[in-house]
Amino acid sequence: MRVVLLALLISIVVVLNGTALAEPTGAPTPVAGGGTAQKPAPIDGPLSPPQALQSFAVAGQLRVELVASEPLVDSPVAIAFDEQGFLYVAENRGYPNGPPAGEPPLGRIARLADTDGDGRFDQRTDFATDLTFPNGVMPWRDGVIVTCAPEILFLRDTDGDGRADQRHVWFTGFSTAGSTQLRVSHPTLGVDNWIYVTSGLTGGNITCPAHPVRPLIKFGRSDFRFRPDLSEYESCDGGGQYGLCFDDAGRRFICYNRVPVQHVVLPSRYLRRNLHLAFSETVENCPTDLTPEPLAGHGQGARLFPISANVTTADSHAGTFTAACGVFVWRDGSLPALYAGGAFSCDPTGNLVHFDKLTPRGATFTAQPALAGREFLASTDNWFRPVFLTSGPDEALYICDMYRKTIEHPDYLPAEIRKRTDFDSGRGMGRIWRVVDAGLTRRDLSEKQRLVLRLVKGGASAVDLLKADGAWARDLGQRLLLAEDPTRQTMLLPVLTDEKLSDAGLIRVLRLLEARHKLDDATITHALADKSPAVREQALQLAEGRFVGSHALVDAIRPLAEDADPRVRFQWALTLGAAGDATMIPALAHLAVRDAEDRWLRAAVFSSIAGRERAFLHELLAEQSGDGQDIEQLCGELGRLLGASQPVEAWSAVLAQILDSKRTTTERAAIITGMADALRSRTASRGSSSVLTSVLSDDDTTSKRLREQLTALVDDAVVVATDTTSDSASRKTAIALLGHWDFPKVGDTLLALVDPAQPVEMQAAAVHALGGMQHEPISAALLSADRFAVYSPAVREEVLATMFSNKSHLPGLLQAIEAGAVPAGAVDSLRRKQLTEHSDPIIRERAAKMFGLNTATDRGRVYDDCKAALSLTPDVGNGRVVFKKHCANCHRLDREGFAVGPDLFGIRNQPKETILLHIVVPEHEITQGFAAYTVETKDGRTLTGLLASETPVSITLRQPLGKEETVLRSDIEILLASKLSLMPQEFEKAMNRQELADLLAYLKGESGPSTVGGIAGPQ
Repeated sequence: MRVVLLALLISIVVVLNGTALAEPTGAPTPVAGGGTAQKPAPIDGPLSPPQALQSFAVAGQLRVELVASEPLVDSPVAIAFDEQGFLYVAENRGYPNGPPAGEPPLGRIARLADTDGDGRFDQRTDFATDLTFPNGVMPWRDGVIVTCAPEILFLRDTDGDGRADQRHVWFTGFSTAGSTQLRVSHPTLGVDNWIYVTSGLTGGNITCPAHPVRPLIKFGRSDFRFRPDLSEYESCDGGGQYGLCFDDAGRRFICYNRVPVQHVVLPSRYLRRNLHLAFSETVENCPTDLTPEPLAGHGQGARLFPISANVTTADSHAGTFTAACGVFVWRDGSLPALYAGGAFSCDPTGNLVHFDKLTPRGATFTAQPALAGREFLASTDNWFRPVFLTSGPDEALYICDMYRKTIEHPDYLPAEIRKRTDFDSGRGMGRIWRVVDAGLTRRDLSEKQRLVLRLVKGGASAVDLLKADGAWARDLGQRLLLAEDPTRQTMLLPVLTDEKLSDAGLIRVLRLLEARHKLDDATITHALADKSPAVREQALQLAEGRFVGSHALVDAIRPLAEDADPRVRFQWALTLGAAGDATMIPALAHLAVRDAEDRWLRAAVFSSIAGRERAFLHELLAEQSGDGQDIEQLCGELGRLLGASQPVEAWSAVLAQILDSKRTTTERAAIITGMADALRSRTASRGSSSVLTSVLSDDDTTSKRLREQLTALVDDAVVVATDTTSDSASRKTAIALLGHWDFPKVGDTLLALVDPAQPVEMQAAAVHALGGMQHEPISAALLSADRFAVYSPAVREEVLATMFSNKSHLPGLLQAIEAGAVPAGAVDSLRRKQLTEHSDPIIRERAAKMFGLNTATDRGRVYDDCKAALSLTPDVGNGRVVFKKHCANCHRLDREGFAVGPDLFGIRNQPKETILLHIVVPEHEITQGFAAYTVETKDGRTLTGLLASETPVSITLRQPLGKEETVLRSDIEILLASKLSLMPQEFEKAMNRQELADLLAYLKGESGPSTVGGIAGPQ
């Protein structure tokens, strides 16, 4: 069922109809925290600012204040304070579609002032006008940096009148092809003195007018960073949607619509050091409470608790984030201590601001709601649309509220809904709110602000800002010092020993010294021994690039292999790759075993052992075992690395090294299986003999001994694989090894495991193992009519994927379809295309006869014929049964099924005729982000799925039932994006017309009589 995904990828929202309200007068009106005894009744605005203030339910010990509203501000989407206390506001007035043709752009940057010091802004200056869709602003020197795709601009005020009189294009080429909300945004200065921006998922082809001869930077779903002097610029990992921030230790956080906080854990520059490492992830989704939807980018969502009447238009999104944006890690002091170090984020769909406590876990963090069953700030007003968060000189939390009625961008609505939605309703509104500790008075906040701004009087005072308690002040000090004449940086050195300097301040001093080329090895060595883990972590990063000729610095990092902090150990593993010190391989192996449960740490270790894999294997085999499942994962990944990296002449010696070790059966099996997987990719023999024994010569005494040892290990693996009392991880490891042995010896064991009595995961593992073998009986056995009829959806999909992944099984698949054992409708259109366009003419001809031509005209006739189902009286309950049987493998509805294809809740807004069209003609409309990819590997495998993630070294495909497969780019022969749907063609043949009518009624959300299990319509 092809429908347009109605997930709200919002960062900025739509404009609404309404009269501009007069700005309220008087002091800011507070709202006390504590919530209400029962959920208040939702309100449909528009409300005046005082009324809107009363609609908030805020957590205890907090107060909300209005600091600006219409007509002073209009459509605020981003704000930033400068060192004089002015507030710059990016106003996206033209959202979502811009002005009518021929009219000037509507976007503006406003500069607001609080002239009487009462905490409310009362004066506005248009700093810049005639901008398209500005959505990010950052003060810099005598102007502001503005993200406004296709450009990043520097708008400069040279005469001090509060208006930009110069406009410089710093970068251009950011994509404007998609919706106006998915674009470059959030210019943010990192502690490393780079300015980062999010790509909005759209990327671009970037050039810098200041450097016309440099090549363009081409990138997609990643982020971008540049030095403020434009000396360096590059794409960087992340892929934030609308939200970017740093914690005090310099760790970067982003978000996307379903997940409110993500940590950018591992820069891919480290992964590029080892081209044999199949690891493509750089970002961790931090929330621990995610709905179980497997598709990355369109699936799992964090829980939230709105109190408004707004609802999502995607079933799987109900009660979860649909528009997470503006993530902001709290580092300031005008909120209670509970919020220190946690992450705020907005959900404009749910009319709320959410808060998660961040807890370190290995190299990254987990995020858990700190307020059980409620939100940090929520409103009953359906028009409250928070989109951006930041702090100010008073250390308060500031919120941009676009204040709109309609929140969906036209790009994410089906044509039918688009026609009935007024996207131009209500221009001219918007609010900026402030949240503070209820115990702080207005005077307290004003005094905080005055203390900070009084320090802004020159270079020495900027250094003093680095010693301030407040994060906003420290950030300001860093920015001012970075913008100054480099010759005035000598005052930074004495600050290193100042007792008033916090850990966060020290990190900034170190980074500023680095930027001015005044950081020496002695200072780094001292920082490596600092009491703060965050300082030690930064010192390790600073040490990179300095190891050549500096044995003292190499010696200084050695002790950090045993650091008490896991994040420091993670960074140590990454930094060691730059040191190139082979004597630290034992420490890396020990660390890998110690922290085997941390996949990021494992990737860090493997990135650092390029060229020294054998030495690492030797040390790992000598280590004492840790947790079984974690060690097996580590061993399997190491095996793949060995198989991909070691030369042919070393294969036997590596096998001997593994088999002679004292590791457990499953640990040795995991290493050898990983190695065999990689050997297959290197076109090792897959004939009648095992891929493992094929690398051994026939007459060598050592090879004969190894073959005997392998045989003994396989025998042990058979015992583990068939032992129902063994843990599932060990059983799957053992099964995987069997897939690399001779079919005549282990085939019956594997086929016996493809039995409904076995857990689904064991059946799937056995099918996958069989698929790697080239034996004719395999396809006949797996595709027999009696077996295929009883497969669960998960196992059926595994069987089909296995047939297509190994071309030797395709004749057997075609024969099973011709014999009727496998219904032709089980083969989706993309797989049909693979068959009808196969390089083997025999397969191609058989497939063409079997599936025939599938032209649009053919499908149109079928559609007309199926319309008869629209006149039948449906049984909604049976429609649910039909859905679970035929659709749930790739779709979710009413919280059932797998979210591989688009969520179907929003399809209920479409006419039945349109729903039927999507069923009969799957390619009629393929949702953006759900295009299928085909990968052909050098060893002859063919894989299909959605591109879930990628790095320069590898890609990860997401397949039906949420399966993932990571493939090294070096193993890929062809990677093609398809315009075809993953949904089966001729799907209507899987049911009679009455069942089709029942399914349509269920998809439409109709209520009615049911004859199935007592169900009365959708549950």
